Amino acid sequence: MMNIVPLYLPHQGCTHQCVYCNQPLTVGTREDESDWEHRLEAAFSRSRPGEWEIALYGGSFSALDQSTMERCFARIHPYTRRTGVRGVRISTRPDCVSDSTLDFLSENGVRTIELGVESLDDTVLRHSGRCHTARDAAEACARIQRHGFTLGIHLMCGLPGQTESSWRETVDQAAGLRPDLVRIAPTLVLRDTPLEKLFRRGAYTPLSLDEAIEQCGYGYQVFHRQGIAIVRVGLALSDSRGDGADKVVAGPWHPALRHEVESRLAGRAIETVLWQTGARTLIVNPRDLSIVQGPRRANLTAWCGRLNAEVQIQPDERIVRHTFTVPAGGWYSLFLDGSPIQERPS
Repeated sequence: MMNIVPLYLPHQGCTHQCVYCNQPLTVGTREDESDWEHRLEAAFSRSRPGEWEIALYGGSFSALDQSTMERCFARIHPYTRRTGVRGVRISTRPDCVSDSTLDFLSENGVRTIELGVESLDDTVLRHSGRCHTARDAAEACARIQRHGFTLGIHLMCGLPGQTESSWRETVDQAAGLRPDLVRIAPTLVLRDTPLEKLFRRGAYTPLSLDEAIEQCGYGYQVFHRQGIAIVRVGLALSDSRGDGADKVVAGPWHPALRHEVESRLAGRAIETVLWQTGARTLIVNPRDLSIVQGPRRANLTAWCGRLNAEVQIQPDERIVRHTFTVPAGGWYSLFLDGSPIQERPS
C-alpha cells in the first residue's frame, strides 16, 4: 500500500491558465514551505503499513526554475531517507519533462510523475487552454517511462468541445500508453475560472451527473481490464470546512463519485451473471457490500424487479475484493461485463 503525504504549491510553475482550473480554490493558497516539516512529522507519526511517497502537488513542479526545485528538495530530503519512504512524487505538464529535467528529478529522489494529460484530442486541448498537443502528451509519457519513473496520468471527461466518442478514444489511446496509474475526473465549473464565464454566457454545457457516471465508468472498465491502477475518480474538493460543494458553480459534482461509478458497473455485471446462470444468490467480500447493493440499495431493488425474484447477497471474507461468485461456481469481476475470470482470483 502506498501512502501519500501531499505538499501543495498551487499553480506554481504553471505556464498557462487552463479554462477549468482554480488551484488555490481546490487545494488552498500556497503553503508556507517552513510548515512542511510539521506536516511531514505529523504524517509519519501515524502508524500506517506500507510504503510512503512525499508528493509535491498543485502546480507544474518540473516547470519551476531549478533553484526553486532545489529549495523544495532540500526541505524534504531529510524525510526521504526515512525507512519506508520510497521517494518523491510530483505533478506536472506534458511539455515540461525534457530529458535533462527528468535526469535532475531522478537525481533528487523523484520516483513517480503524475502527468496532466486530460485529453488526447487536440481540439479539446485547444478549447481547454492546455497549450500542448496530444502528441506532446504521448511523447512525454514515453520519455518518463524510458527514464524509469512510475507514470501516472490525469484524464478529464466533459471538457469543452469533447464528445462522448472523443472521450472514449482518449481513454482507449491512454490505456495504450500503459501508465502505471490513472486519475479520472469529470469537468466541473469551479468558481472564478474562465470556464465559469463560458458557462454563464451559455457557451459551455457541463455533463449531467448520469453522463459523468457513464463516461467515468467507461474509463474505469478500460483501465481496470488492463490492470492499470485507478487511484481516484472525481476531483478532490473537500477540506476542513466541508465537502467542497460550495466551490462548484455547475457540473456533475458528487461527494462519492467513485462509489457511484463502481456501483453502476457492479450492478450491470452482477445482473448479467444472474441472468446467464439463473442464480439468485451471489457471494461477495463484506467490504464490497455497499458497492454491490448500490446507493440506497438501488442495485438490489433493480435486480429483484427485473428478475421477478428475491436476490440474496452472502458476505464471505474469503472472496477477493472486487470479485464475486455464485453457488453454481465461477468467478467474476464486479467491474467488467460478466465474463468469467479464467482463474480463481487470489
